[in-house]
Amino acid sequence: FDPTAPTSRRTAREAPDTAPPFAKRDRSAKLAAPERVASGAAGALLLAWGAGRDGLLAKLALLGGAGLLARAGTGRCALKCALQPKPYEREVAEERNWPIATVVNYAVTINRPREEIYRFWRDFANLPRFMQHVEQVETITPQRSRWTVKAPLGRSVQWISYVMEDVENERIAWEAEAQADIPNAGWVEFRDAPGGRGTEVRAQISYQPPYGHAGRLVSQLKTAETPNNQLADDLRRLKQVLETGDATTSQTRTQA
Repeated sequence: FDPTAPTSRRTAREAPDTAPPFAKRDRSAKLAAPERVASGAAGALLLAWGAGRDGLLAKLALLGGAGLLARAGTGRCALKCALQPKPYEREVAEERNWPIATVVNYAVTINRPREEIYRFWRDFANLPRFMQHVEQVETITPQRSRWTVKAPLGRSVQWISYVMEDVENERIAWEAEAQADIPNAGWVEFRDAPGGRGTEVRAQISYQPPYGHAGRLVSQLKTAETPNNQLADDLRRLKQVLETGDATTSQTRTQA
């Protein structure tokens, strides 16, 4: 994934090895005191109403009441958390002039030399071999490529991506053209893993969710297909391709 003209970018050195800035919990997603009180009161009323009754409506009231009490007790709302961008995502959206941004990252250790992994990734034609939603990448010039990516309802979308940074055996960063259907950017880093265990591959993708907050909510609530899960599955598939020559996705493992 990628955008066209150079925009300000955060380098990988600014993202710590453990939890990157955007992975930290956002305190703004917590419920205010009045919201917790209202949730607790509404939950208690629903439980009281459903406790002495039978039928589907009563069961729904009990479930809803329990959920509201949990919301009041923890001070966090799953829906609000799903809709609320993390601080780093707000920063990325502001830097790139997007109304909203989703940012995901993942790291995997691959028992192969940095040079080999870099060469494999730098040939973008290899990306469909481990990126499940990428159908084809056509190289136009060494710095420019056309991506074809799966979209909902059996459709495909295309955009032109530009290599914005290329440090041999260390880092590749790319951005999609500004008029892409899904504005996006990404980077991947290659580092020697401790103890001679191969290479640590760290990747980050940021994009503007289609349909804004509604699209973000849908992607977060599809637990098996969240952006984080997709990237994690892609990098695990890359590990399998390079170490064994075969790729097994979580989807195929589920079907097996």
